[in-house]
Amino acid sequence: MSRAVAQGVQKIYTIAMKYSVKAAALATGVSESRLRTWERRYGIPKPARSASGRRQYDNGDIEVIRRMAMLVGAGIPASDAAAAALTEEAIATPTQAMGDHPLSAALAEAGARFDEQEITRSAKEAVDSLGWADAIDGVLLPALRQIGVSWHENAIVTANEHFTTEVIRRVLASEVAEVSAPAAGAKSVVLACPQDERHDVGLLALQLLLRQRGLRVYYLGADVPAPDLALAMIQTKADALCLAATLDSAAASAGRAVRELITARISARIFVGGPAFEGQRGSGVPGVRLPARVDEAARVIQGSVEAE
Repeated sequence: MSRAVAQGVQKIYTIAMKYSVKAAALATGVSESRLRTWERRYGIPKPARSASGRRQYDNGDIEVIRRMAMLVGAGIPASDAAAAALTEEAIATPTQAMGDHPLSAALAEAGARFDEQEITRSAKEAVDSLGWADAIDGVLLPALRQIGVSWHENAIVTANEHFTTEVIRRVLASEVAEVSAPAAGAKSVVLACPQDERHDVGLLALQLLLRQRGLRVYYLGADVPAPDLALAMIQTKADALCLAATLDSAAASAGRAVRELITARISARIFVGGPAFEGQRGSGVPGVRLPARVDEAARVIQGSVEAE
């Protein structure tokens, strides 16, 4: 990409600017025609107009569009999604209210003792009692977060965190291997962490849930350079791309990767998820923001790609 093109594309996503309908479509993954339809039918969003009558979307409009897209992708009727997207309230789901599960604490404690057998037993008990979706969001990932907190508090060493992560990775990977191959013609998605991001267990869990839902998944894993990501999208012809990141520095890498895809005219839907995209640094990365729960993220992705 030339410097002039890169600067031009980056300018589209500058925080203070007004978005044209084309820029809004690129930033949210919602087509221009659908943006116009939503505005006409549901009054969402309500962009300002330039002196010549052209639509000018601001950052608030972009967030409303992303929220609307997430809700529609999750199967909520467009009229209801439009009303909800304009509110500040979270959309509750039956499993969002799950509190700390005892097995999560048991798993974290086992990790602090390097007890592989107990980690595996707790993980399998969680799956048997809750099912994969709630075991992931209610036990496995919370346990890893607790391990991370313990590391920051110097209660454990880095080796404990790595050990626990790898045991849970093996549990997830073994189940991925058991999922039946997708049907011919199944919608496809590429999953990757952008360059500089090495925390991919949440993305591995998303892969499992998407495969269980019948999608074809190309899992690239951690620390994928932007040029490689673009090449993978071209070769696989995937319907969607999901980037996951926890580190602020990885949000910048994700932004560069997505802008390369846009410049290459790759038309796949783009989704982003993880803590890196919740702050100011990640606000300028184009793509539909995914909910924090992995199960909800899988539902949004499936609903979105299968609606096309």
